[in-house]
Amino acid sequence: MNKLLLITLLASAANVAVAAGKSQPDPVAPQRDLQAVRKQITTLQQDIAKKEAVRQQAASAIAESEQALAQTHQALSALEQKKDTSSSQLEQYQQQLQAIRFKVAETRQRVGKLLQSSYKRGQHDAMALMFNQADPNQAGRDLTYYTHISRAQQQLIEKLHEQEIQLVATAERLEDELVRLGRLSADKVREKRQLQATKNQHLAQATQLEASIRAQQDKLQQLKEDEKQLSSLIARINADIERRRQEAMRKAAERKKAREEANRLAAEKHRQQVAEAKKQGKAPPPEPKAPPPVETVDEVVDGSAAGKAFRSLQGKLKLPVSGEIAGRFGARRGEGNSWKGIYIRTAPGTPVRAVADGTVVYADWLRGFGNAMIVDHGGGYLTVYTGFGTMVRGNGAPIRGGDVLGTSGSMESGETGLYFELRYLGRPINPLSWAR
Repeated sequence: MNKLLLITLLASAANVAVAAGKSQPDPVAPQRDLQAVRKQITTLQQDIAKKEAVRQQAASAIAESEQALAQTHQALSALEQKKDTSSSQLEQYQQQLQAIRFKVAETRQRVGKLLQSSYKRGQHDAMALMFNQADPNQAGRDLTYYTHISRAQQQLIEKLHEQEIQLVATAERLEDELVRLGRLSADKVREKRQLQATKNQHLAQATQLEASIRAQQDKLQQLKEDEKQLSSLIARINADIERRRQEAMRKAAERKKAREEANRLAAEKHRQQVAEAKKQGKAPPPEPKAPPPVETVDEVVDGSAAGKAFRSLQGKLKLPVSGEIAGRFGARRGEGNSWKGIYIRTAPGTPVRAVADGTVVYADWLRGFGNAMIVDHGGGYLTVYTGFGTMVRGNGAPIRGGDVLGTSGSMESGETGLYFELRYLGRPINPLSWAR
């Protein structure tokens, strides 16, 4: 709600006590403002609840992202550990392979040297060895010795070759495993980046929602304070209206008592006159005429007429201002013509309200009536208000039942109060026949 409007309303409430007896407070506008504030409060509460639900979803998504990131981090750590282990094993196998290859080369070189030496000495033929030896036993032993050496060297070479083949195969498997682990690590890194990006999006959403919720909660708190102040204002206005109503009832009772006392005194005087006439033998004086009863308007139109078709208000119409009915529909006026509506005598500055929804079709000074306003209610119905002190609505203004049109003042003749007409298709209708 607009702060300036709230301050104005509160200031108006403070002025009610100062202006007592001059004007009546207007509870309709604060009531509408209070309804608008309460509607805003409800809307804000619903919006905050929706955003809170979305924020909870974002928080759950963040928690899930963090859990997934932790699992991915663990998987990456395990993969890195496996890669380190496999790399270490591959390095060991490569070192072993290098050592075996060195041994194979060394053994082959040794065997080659042995064969070359034997060939140079002519010991490359076993039969020649046998015949060249003077001692046959020694020749047999030498032959056996060379045979064992040759066989051992061959077996060693074959064993080393098998180990080399196994180590090469193992190294290839480890290299394949390292490649596979590298791909898995790259996939996990991409997955981790995607999870982190998703988490960042949820974090940004949650942060934005938090800021929006805090702002709306601040606004909600302000609206609740406005609601409290408006409720207090309306309570003061209603209390002042009730005080005025009680005061009007008291004055009406005093007027009634004064009329009864005047009637009693008039009746007593008439009895004395009748008795005196009898003593003097004269005709008795006629009965005194009782003064016509004074009617007052105590129930003024409020917002309950808003939104209703004018025809539906027949028999339920509330009048536009409070006061005393000083001129009735059809009664003759002092200048000879008759009232086409009703004249309500009221204190200057009293709020004048529209009796139903409509549109202002005239708002200006009118000769013989002073400031005047005409409201078109549709369906051929018009209402006429004259005698304004101030008018707050202009031509073309849309009106709802209960809206303040201005304040009462005086007509051109000097009479203080409000003159009110009701017309259908241009023909005047007695407003009191439509009133409650």
